[in-house]
Amino acid sequence: MAGIRRAEYENFCEGPVLHYPVVLRGVTIGYVWCSADLEAHAAGYVVVISALETGSRIDAAVYWEERLVSSCREGLAPVEALERWKRYSEHPEAGGIPEAARIERAPDIDALLRLANPDHEDPLIPEERGGEPQDTMSLAAGGSWDDFAPVTVGKTYRSYTDQPVRYIPVRLGEHLIGYLWASVTDDAADFQPLLPPEVVHNRAHRWWVGEFMRLQESGVSPLRALRSRIGAPEDLRGGRIDADAQERVAASLDELKEIAQR
Repeated sequence: MAGIRRAEYENFCEGPVLHYPVVLRGVTIGYVWCSADLEAHAAGYVVVISALETGSRIDAAVYWEERLVSSCREGLAPVEALERWKRYSEHPEAGGIPEAARIERAPDIDALLRLANPDHEDPLIPEERGGEPQDTMSLAAGGSWDDFAPVTVGKTYRSYTDQPVRYIPVRLGEHLIGYLWASVTDDAADFQPLLPPEVVHNRAHRWWVGEFMRLQESGVSPLRALRSRIGAPEDLRGGRIDADAQERVAASLDELKEIAQR
């Protein structure tokens, strides 16, 4: 029943959605969903805001995003992906779908968001309250209104493009761990770890996806996001981009993956 191969599932759909709970150590931390209309080819992940701290929420969301992208590129229909994940063991940080769970149906994504966060009220952004505009990055870091908005996987740049990309090396300590890339012509940017990836590379990938989530929400273009941390202090998970790092161009993501082969 696998469909046409695509880069990613759509992250929004109209109408009913099917969903499973995602449970971590007995606590529901989110829901994976897909459109009840299989032709919509849409799927995603919604967090339960109160279940985890901010960093852990982002890590879990990134993990499920990676599963979504991987399953889509394998050609799985969204509902097939959900059924496959039900057979997987619980991930120690991102949870899993309980074996006894039954797929449920919600009228739409908004209804699923209300199920996940029944006490959540969307606070007005500062400009709508009549206050001064604020920097979304500092708001997120400080844990204010932006930090508590419901998260659905997909609120970041696209992780695939068929266009040429600009890329910069990322280092952790003395070691090259991957490349940050961005497309100039479409809304795509991501971290390409060295291949084959090890734990340190996957950890860095999760950190950069979280960083890109914040930048994208701030309205920063992919190319600006690529250059935003040049010369910034090293992060223990994401690494650093040296101030003198040279920005290069790859003709495609496939070419960049060849460059990333160790």
